[in-house]
Amino acid sequence: MFEIIALVIAVTAVASLARGRGKSPFVAGCVAVVGYVSIVYGGSTVAPPGDARLALMVAGWVWIGLVAGYLRFVVGIGKPKPDGRWNCANCNYLNNASSIVCEACQQPWQPKESAATSAQ
Repeated sequence: MFEIIALVIAVTAVASLARGRGKSPFVAGCVAVVGYVSIVYGGSTVAPPGDARLALMVAGWVWIGLVAGYLRFVVGIGKPKPDGRWNCANCNYLNNASSIVCEACQQPWQPKESAATSAQ
């Protein structure tokens, strides 16, 4: 039961991170879940019983961590990034610092014009 609750929480976090990075939360969640299930339960069909179950479970959680890390550090690498939490100019939703698009309306983050640029 604990495994399912932890998996739901982790996949929800992965989906939220994907939405904030401008990717499909459904696809990211499916990749995380399918990879976890394939590793943990598919691996148990070929691995010997005993301690292999624990190793497969750890490998499944490492997979979810890799998916989250990919979304956080690779997706949107060439796009401008905010310095901290930011309000969307379109809908005023307060977004996390890791979001490069608004989680509510999918509007990309745009840097504010500096005073020097607006004075010219």
